[in-house]
Amino acid sequence: MERIWINWKDNCRKALSSVVAFLLVLVMYGCSGNSSDEPESEMLVLNATSLLIEADGADVTEFTVTKGNQDVTAAAEILQDGKVFSGTRFYTDTEGEYKFSARYNGETSAEIVVRATKSENLVMPADPEPDRYEGFVKRVLLLQATGTWCGWCPLVMSGIKTYGETYSDGLAVFSAAHASSTIKDLMETNASRMVLNWLGISSFPTLNVNMIPGKTVSYVSEGNVGEQNAGLIRQAVEEYTAKDAKSAIAAVVRADKASNKVEVEAKIKIAEGGSYRVAAWLLEDGILDNSQQNYTDLTDDFSTHNNVLRQSSASLAFGDKLGDSLPAGSTEDYSCSFTLSSEKMDNCRVVIMVTAPEGGVFAVDNVVMCPLNDKVGFEYK
Repeated sequence: MERIWINWKDNCRKALSSVVAFLLVLVMYGCSGNSSDEPESEMLVLNATSLLIEADGADVTEFTVTKGNQDVTAAAEILQDGKVFSGTRFYTDTEGEYKFSARYNGETSAEIVVRATKSENLVMPADPEPDRYEGFVKRVLLLQATGTWCGWCPLVMSGIKTYGETYSDGLAVFSAAHASSTIKDLMETNASRMVLNWLGISSFPTLNVNMIPGKTVSYVSEGNVGEQNAGLIRQAVEEYTAKDAKSAIAAVVRADKASNKVEVEAKIKIAEGGSYRVAAWLLEDGILDNSQQNYTDLTDDFSTHNNVLRQSSASLAFGDKLGDSLPAGSTEDYSCSFTLSSEKMDNCRVVIMVTAPEGGVFAVDNVVMCPLNDKVGFEYK
């Protein structure tokens, strides 16, 4: 989908104001110190020692409730699905997702989800149509080029947030590659640098489609920004999912907190013979960074960052070689692993993509997202 250019006169005026605002930010940055100088949030928060537990009746997550920097656990109520939960420790022998919140002095916290899984059930899902090699469900990878120093990046962040609230079919898989400028973005990684360098992105924000250099989703800066930009994202998703997928992906992702290892196992079905590459990305959600700049009129909270690209399994941005002359009707195996501290496992997911030649480059043909200690199967239309 080609970029749709917006009013140049308006852009020039905004670019000038961006420069002025950026210079002001530099002055303020030099004078104000780090984010610890900002007032503490007084929000009510339900905390859990782990959001990912083994469904064995023994693995426990423990809850605490905080109001700002004050521990109010003893005086608060913990709720499960809106009903009072007894105690502050949760364990279960039944797989599933369990929703909790906290209530204190008439205020209710945001909901958190504890996911319980059984290790012995983490096997590759059975293929419902093992002899079928066409009609795969196709998804689109949308890569957000962003940085906490980028004052216009909330325009795209707002569109992504609204998109997630509006569309639930899972056809769009989002990732955020952070970059530094003269101001360091602490979420920049080797993986994000590799991807942004390959794509040649130097303009922020940019929302790239399927790792194709120059293929971007346009965005607006006035009006109902979140809704309009979500609509432009949807147009791109519908355009690219209308094409036939040449590959399909099934996967299981196992996370072991004791060894700090995340193991990825995948099977890839090939519908059309040719060259293919594959990569797995480790994404992290819920990263709090209050340094996000905002030159827009948007008043949303942009301090929480999701879909952040942390690690890539591949040595190249568009993936490592799966095969140069893979035959149609074949199924290939792929595996990789990540080292990840156990405390980060609660907020991480894995994205697995298959790329194939398109217009002289390897572009994403299909992509899936899989939570840790979970699995995804082959899907057909």
